[in-house]
Amino acid sequence: MSAAESWPPSRWGGGEAVLRARAEAAGYRRLLRARAAEVEALRGAVGALHRQLEGLRDRRSGELAKYQERVAELEREIGEAEAEMARCLREYPALLRLRMALEVEIAAYREMLEGEELRLGCLAPP
Repeated sequence: MSAAESWPPSRWGGGEAVLRARAEAAGYRRLLRARAAEVEALRGAVGALHRQLEGLRDRRSGELAKYQERVAELEREIGEAEAEMARCLREYPALLRLRMALEVEIAAYREMLEGEELRLGCLAPP
């Protein structure tokens, strides 16, 4: 309570006006206390949200590192698969030539075998 509020109403000049002013001032003080309580509650909520945000950031950064590691591992596996595929493609022409040579050789042996069988009379000519 201020010094002016402690003066008797007659000294202010009008008792009713002073009472209204005091009531209005008391209303403003109540409103100020209510708003101050709201501000404190909101500060607490903001603090809790900041802590929650930090926790989420920490978890997400851990997950991000894990996913980045997995991506690197998959890229390494892709590189190895590409190298294996390139090796197979380099070997394919030589293997194809070998197959063709073996087929020619098999055909030659088949002709020789059929000729021997005809010579020995085991097979009737077609």
